[in-house]
Amino acid sequence: MRRSISVAAVFGAIVLTACSSDEGGVGDVFEGDDVTVDMFDNRYQYTEIRIPVGGSVNWLGAGRNQHNSVAVDGSWSTGDEFGSLEQLEGDEAVITYDQPGEYAFFCTFHGNDEGAGMVGLLIVGDV
Repeated sequence: MRRSISVAAVFGAIVLTACSSDEGGVGDVFEGDDVTVDMFDNRYQYTEIRIPVGGSVNWLGAGRNQHNSVAVDGSWSTGDEFGSLEQLEGDEAVITYDQPGEYAFFCTFHGNDEGAGMVGLLIVGDV
């Protein structure tokens, strides 16, 4: 009986450690005035981003594959700022958001505008 409790405690500690990260991961929420979001292979560093009106997001290519971020409603795109929808590792597109709202976004290479794959939500202001 004592051994099974110890095994369960160790397993629980491993699961908690594996699920936490100082660098953020899929499902993480990040809030700040000016945010950098790494676009890894097939996922964004943060899937929910909160910034104030006038805040900016630096969309940074961080994986081996090309990536981008495009608003589902078509109001913004990293391609507009960067000059191409193909951002590779180290490529940056800094976008300042002056209009409050909730903007669903996706990578045209690894997601879609219906919410599947590489997707996220940007919340600008107190909405």
